[in-house]
Amino acid sequence: MAEKEIDKKGIVKVLVFALILAFLVIGVLGWQYRRIEKEQVPALEERLDQKSAEVVLEKFMHARIQQNEKTAVTYLTEAAVEQKNKNEFSLLGDYKTYEILNQDKLPDGRSRFGVKIYNEDKTNDWVEVIILTKVSDQYYIDSVEMGG
Repeated sequence: MAEKEIDKKGIVKVLVFALILAFLVIGVLGWQYRRIEKEQVPALEERLDQKSAEVVLEKFMHARIQQNEKTAVTYLTEAAVEQKNKNEFSLLGDYKTYEILNQDKLPDGRSRFGVKIYNEDKTNDWVEVIILTKVSDQYYIDSVEMGG
């Protein structure tokens, strides 16, 4: 009978040890998750946000290259439409291809891209600085200026 009690005590000790070990592992994993969340998740969100802006820019540029004014205008904010109406930039033209030279996140949250545009015969190229702004979780072209 004493032997059975010893076995029960041994089993209880093993179970208590296993529970303590499980709680320690859960605590360490939780600590690591919080650390990763604080350090890496914001950086990942920033990269995804920049990629979203780049995708909108690419759609806008493809619409311009395809001479599809109706589609290209859908990517413009009111400010960019005013620029277009004042002939501060050409929405459509002799565009053949483009290259994104750089992109920056501005302090006000907008994204700025340097875009090199090539004409039909690729003998002439120019740079535009295109600024995108986020409106209700969607990016739009807010400004198009000739680069210098």
